[in-house]
Amino acid sequence: STATAGVPAGKLPSPFVLTLGTLPYRFFPLCLLAFVAATVSTGRDFGPMRDAVVKSERETSTVEEDSGDAAPDMGAMEPAPQTPLRAVNALVPFGTIIGATLGGMILDGRKAVKASGHIGRVTVMQALAKGDSVLALLWGSTLGCAAALSLLLSQKILDLDTAMGTVVEGMKEVIEPIIVLALAWALGGIIQATGTASFIAAALTSGGLPAWALPASTSILSYVISFATGSSFGTMGILFPLIGPLAWELGGGDQRLLTHCFGCVLGGSLFGNVFSPIADTTILTQLATRVPLTDHVRTAGPYAALVGGLCLLLGDLPVGLKLWGPLPAVGLI
Repeated sequence: STATAGVPAGKLPSPFVLTLGTLPYRFFPLCLLAFVAATVSTGRDFGPMRDAVVKSERETSTVEEDSGDAAPDMGAMEPAPQTPLRAVNALVPFGTIIGATLGGMILDGRKAVKASGHIGRVTVMQALAKGDSVLALLWGSTLGCAAALSLLLSQKILDLDTAMGTVVEGMKEVIEPIIVLALAWALGGIIQATGTASFIAAALTSGGLPAWALPASTSILSYVISFATGSSFGTMGILFPLIGPLAWELGGGDQRLLTHCFGCVLGGSLFGNVFSPIADTTILTQLATRVPLTDHVRTAGPYAALVGGLCLLLGDLPVGLKLWGPLPAVGLI
């Protein structure tokens, strides 16, 4: 692949084994998970997040005092008071989406593999590799919506007019995120068309970058690009063809350095997913929590920046200098 271009054949393990080897070097997601667990268990926040929590608690208390026993305004997408809340009404639609999506990818992938002239049994992994995920997601979401409507109508929780009105309200909720995502994809296409990867490679090599600094530089690039594009996969697509050959060249064929740099790409590319205003995960978080997008970015940003900085100082730099290994780095962070 382009990520390992220039590496002699037989010098690296299989892509699957190489990917597994990057797990200890994915400092950012590993340490962010630990940070979230520590924050939840201690109940301590800081910075804008703490201010937002205090403000939310104060406003909730004021609303409860002013409203008394009056029913709160639940919004168009929330269940009406006295609506029976049953787990099956959530589990079945979500299960349908997951099952239909995976099944659709396998069926479409098998068709594509057969069309390519393959003879013999088609494995699940081969089918998933060739399946059209976008088409499968459309199938899954359509069937999931149909399952949800069937459950609500059969239990007489909603009548047909109310159910269809709710579907329309749900579509209204996602129009703005769809526009933002379309613009994010356009930005990613512009970055690719303008040769961003080549420019970054030239800037790094012309400055005489030492091999030990490449992992930290890779993480910083992953942070910046993922925040700017809002896409972890887009960031990986930009950086893998750049970092792979560069790490092999600067490291003199050091597989450990290559694995470390690949881990930096895979882990650092998730930085933008935490709080980039154009990331799909950020937009979904806004939809789920009904928190304004700017508030989410403002409150989550310091947390991501803190964890990212610690990963650089205690992870990528000392591991690159071979002061300690990846697992002690994770423990220190």
